[in-house]
Amino acid sequence: MRLKCGAAKAKINPPEEVGDTYIAGYLTMMAPKIKDIHDSLFARVIVLSEGNNKIALVSLELIGLFADVIEKVKDRLSAYGFPYKNVYIFSTHTHAGPDTMGLWGPIIGKSGINKKYMIFLIDTIIQLVLEAEKKLEEVDVYFSKSELPELIENYRINAMVNGSLKFVKFLSNDKLIASLWSYTAQPEITTRENLSISGDYPGLVSRMIEENYGGTSLFALGLCGAQSPIYCEQGYDKMEIFAKEIFSKIKLIYDNHKKINISPIEIRFRKIKLKLENPDFQLLYTLGIFDREYENEKIVSSVSKVRIGDLDLINIPGEPFPDLLSDILNKQKDIETIIFSNSNDSLGYFIPLNRWSLKPQVWVDYIENGKFIGHETESIGVEAGQIIRKTIKDLFIYKTVLAIGPHADDLTIWAGGTLKKLSSEGNELICIRITDDYADCVGLTKEKGIKRNRKEVEKAYRTLGAKEIIHLDYPTDTLSTADYHELRGKLVRLMRKYKPNLVVSFDLNGTDEENMDHIITARAVNEACWQSSFDLFYTEHFEEGLEIHTVGERYLFARNPTVLNFYVDISDYIEDKINAINHQKTVMENWFHQNKLLARANNLYVELLEEDVPNAIRVTLLVKLVYGEMGEKYGVKYAEEFNRIDAGMLKDLAEE
Repeated sequence: MRLKCGAAKAKINPPEEVGDTYIAGYLTMMAPKIKDIHDSLFARVIVLSEGNNKIALVSLELIGLFADVIEKVKDRLSAYGFPYKNVYIFSTHTHAGPDTMGLWGPIIGKSGINKKYMIFLIDTIIQLVLEAEKKLEEVDVYFSKSELPELIENYRINAMVNGSLKFVKFLSNDKLIASLWSYTAQPEITTRENLSISGDYPGLVSRMIEENYGGTSLFALGLCGAQSPIYCEQGYDKMEIFAKEIFSKIKLIYDNHKKINISPIEIRFRKIKLKLENPDFQLLYTLGIFDREYENEKIVSSVSKVRIGDLDLINIPGEPFPDLLSDILNKQKDIETIIFSNSNDSLGYFIPLNRWSLKPQVWVDYIENGKFIGHETESIGVEAGQIIRKTIKDLFIYKTVLAIGPHADDLTIWAGGTLKKLSSEGNELICIRITDDYADCVGLTKEKGIKRNRKEVEKAYRTLGAKEIIHLDYPTDTLSTADYHELRGKLVRLMRKYKPNLVVSFDLNGTDEENMDHIITARAVNEACWQSSFDLFYTEHFEEGLEIHTVGERYLFARNPTVLNFYVDISDYIEDKINAINHQKTVMENWFHQNKLLARANNLYVELLEEDVPNAIRVTLLVKLVYGEMGEKYGVKYAEEFNRIDAGMLKDLAEE
């Protein structure tokens, strides 16, 4: 399937009718009003589409946006088929635009946000995304990169400079539809006295690219923490020089590119909670300058990774220091990476633990005579950087998932959303059904029932993203009389063959479990997880060339669980879960039938179970009711719950 791309751009200078706007970027509070325009600010959009999957990349020439504003955009775009996790709005961080964060108001204690301007901005973004989608064309993607460290200074530690320059082209029959480029210098070449609007050097370079090569050119700020331009705060003449030097380098690498191998777009999205340690930030929230919800001194934000073939776009809700992530990124040998700082949020600097100063100094105007270490005052705290680092590291870990259920509907009902989420994120999913499900058929011959169930379960598991489906074909509801040693051995063999990092199955810790197939499966699977790592169990496997294997973690579910220590947000995958369940008409018909009999035995009438069941409407209502109640417990729309077993205390002993 081919990748399609469309692009659009528009000016986002504050219109006269919105009234006064205050300039952002340098002097916190008591900021002056914007006087005029040196060079216009732009919003630029790329929409990428692959089949039914589409994403929006939005680059704004602004200081930054908080997640609460971005959520308003995402909410509106969701009505046009853009899921929340598929929209990425990132700011170039120009220090010469209107206050869009509240920090630069007219007086101390008053936000500088112009609400009319924010409405104009949100409306413009929506219009541009829809315009870009209408222009979709099939494209090939090309990637170029170089280093330009000589244009950057690091006033904390001058040796710590990252000068990565990266450039992506979206070409349709050699016509440039759009480009995306990234550099690591903070856009802060305008002076502190400046009262004119400017996109700083990113705006100038994007305009040069568009004028010389065509298309729409988006800028993403890279690993920018402590990365100042050599002409920091030296004004517009130096800005022109700086921009021309960057564009000269882009011209050199423009045709020295490699073609990106296109595969299905993969999105890994993680919600994170960051502790608000900075007392100045706490005060801003208390005063209402930061108009944003937070609980227990924790801010909810997000980190994500979009993979397009062998290109990763990594979205970070602030400004990371290069050495926070450089070792992780350098390990991705076959994957090119572009960092989007201030993406879907703007939470200040993320500083490595070993760079954090216990006695941070305030920002100073003249830095020639000393080291510049004021970034801590614009960070929400030391812990935030460590969480960002761990989350990014996790985003690069891909797993083989072995999901094991005795019956056709066990995996879809208890873990369908989780399995779809895992497979959608690029993990390899193998589904194992232990029984033939004949006993779950109503009014069918054995041969027809087994055949129909097999066909339906394969459709269901393919809907969840299973790469391979394995049927062990034990008779249903007879596992208590089966050869247990043999069953466990088959599971050990499969674990040694597929080497899963994660196993999803039944939990032994359920109560009131009346189905022995569930109990035997829980016992056999969980024993197999550790026996597969012993070289004295089932030694005949080694004659096949298999080796011992240790399962890293398990997500375990039960009918009435006694241990629940982990949940998965399946809000984006609830429809996939429902679709998978709806494929299993035969076993679901029996499920509805048995529950109707149970209701009648208790003198109850449940309309949901009556007539024409199972139909899609009734399944949808039931699934959304049950998993919506689970989601409510965790503050998400829909969730699945598990007993998660992993390395336990070893995690506390492990080093980075």
